Amino acid sequence: MLRSFLLGSLVLLVVACGDAGQTTGLGATAAAGPVDASGDWILTAGTAIGQPIPIVEGSRITLTIEGTSVGGQSACNQYFGELTVVDGIVRVGGLGGTEMACAEPVMASESAYLTALGAVSGARMDGATLVLLGPGVELRYEPLAPPPTAELIDTTWILDSLVQGDAVASTIGEPAMLRLNADGSLEGSTGCRELTGRYVVRADEIVFTEFGAEGECAGGPADQDTHVVDVLGDGFTATVDGQQLTLTGKGGRGLIYGAAPPDVEPIE
Repeated sequence: MLRSFLLGSLVLLVVACGDAGQTTGLGATAAAGPVDASGDWILTAGTAIGQPIPIVEGSRITLTIEGTSVGGQSACNQYFGELTVVDGIVRVGGLGGTEMACAEPVMASESAYLTALGAVSGARMDGATLVLLGPGVELRYEPLAPPPTAELIDTTWILDSLVQGDAVASTIGEPAMLRLNADGSLEGSTGCRELTGRYVVRADEIVFTEFGAEGECAGGPADQDTHVVDVLGDGFTATVDGQQLTLTGKGGRGLIYGAAPPDVEPIE
């Protein structure tokens, strides 16, 4: 279900690094050099109407600027819009988003962020940090690194632990496995059901365009099945440290896998 929310005229005036007196639209060139804010960003700090924007762990806020499109995650939901450039001034219109309900701290974070986004009237680059500014508003974004797909893809991973906030639990049932293939397909299991699907890389996340589970679960394995499906199905970030793969989903949920030893049969 989609909703629309009008944020008024979002105007971005980008100040070139090293020259606070120079302003230019995104992608244009100022006297101090070209300014390009295209790419993927994550909010690290911000204020809305002079008040700090709460950033809830596991419910991040992101911004993607690609051509004439903008969007990202607004703590709970996904938002999107279109960029237009008039006389060197960038405006964002047609903003909308998904409509999901999250816990109140997350919804408060989302509301504050969207309020701040609607009040933005300028921007500057502070080194590698993108800063959006307005009356009582400062939004600071750091660049997002793409997922380590070169290490992640075409490896069979065996689930070792389930993460919920600060708690880590061991797996139960049959070995749960995961394999993301270079052709964009998914193979795996939850410990009681088989998983199939197809994935794409969006910003620093891996998101499934098709995702399904076949089979039945009961008892303890059913709870593990729900946890695995929630993390994978909602989109996740990935880190690879040697033979360990950590997937981080939304709401503080995560999965820790280990690389399968050579004698383990690949998933077919």
